[in-house]
Amino acid sequence: MTPDILIIANPASGGGHGRSVAERAARYISAYGGQASVVLTQGRGDATRLARDALRDGILRIVACGGDGTTHEIAGVLAGSDAALGMLPCGRGNDFARALGIPTQPAAAVAVVLDGITRQIDLGRVNGRHFCTVVTLGFDSEVARLVYDKRVPFTGTAAYICGVLTMLVRYRGIALRAHGDFGTLNGPVLLAATGNTTTYGGGMRILPQARPDDGLLDVCHVRMLPPLAVLRLFPTVFWGGHVTHPAVTIFRTRRLTVETPEPVWLFADGEPIGQTPAEISLAERALTVFIPR
Repeated sequence: MTPDILIIANPASGGGHGRSVAERAARYISAYGGQASVVLTQGRGDATRLARDALRDGILRIVACGGDGTTHEIAGVLAGSDAALGMLPCGRGNDFARALGIPTQPAAAVAVVLDGITRQIDLGRVNGRHFCTVVTLGFDSEVARLVYDKRVPFTGTAAYICGVLTMLVRYRGIALRAHGDFGTLNGPVLLAATGNTTTYGGGMRILPQARPDDGLLDVCHVRMLPPLAVLRLFPTVFWGGHVTHPAVTIFRTRRLTVETPEPVWLFADGEPIGQTPAEISLAERALTVFIPR
């Protein structure tokens, strides 16, 4: 029998608690008269495959149990479909779930799927590939690569902070050409972060005014700074205070092209999503999600 709800769980999430969180959620759903099935990922790309299989089988409520990476894979499959995405946040960052007000307690998160409402929200795209939160280029994408490759000894926000301190002594900036609704920018940058939502890195408010339902992407452009200035600026990102710094400019656009002399990696939702040159665009009302009433 096809389940009403499929939970796709990353068993490594939450320090290895992803499986138990998903199984507990399935029991909650059963107690309320629903039918849920749990499938586990074994590596990167599995959540994408499992979500495609679920759509083929006609399952229209699919729950991501994990962090932003797991949600990223599933959301890209569900974009433009009739299926709705639920979330059981138990990963390192959980920035997308936080942006939508999804509770971290499993029973409360399940209640959103069972008794919440659905809402259509925007997604971003990099060369046609969807992302949920923020796509980064420059200093922060290099930090994300350290975290992704597990070259720092922590998880969550602590991993990002460790990555920042590591990159301070290595990073020399990127010559960037960016073009969007705001015009054209040329010159060396510390970073350029383009967001559908407010935070990345486990709650860092890089784009304080970004909203996933306003039909626009927010862009944070930071001119190149010396290491000590970066060190002073970095803590202010946690509350969004960086936006008043003279090296920081916030733009809004529906589309953005980025070019660099040599290919550099872009990261989104903590995952590598492509290299420059790249076109970053908005997919308006592309994803249906469960949110609290």
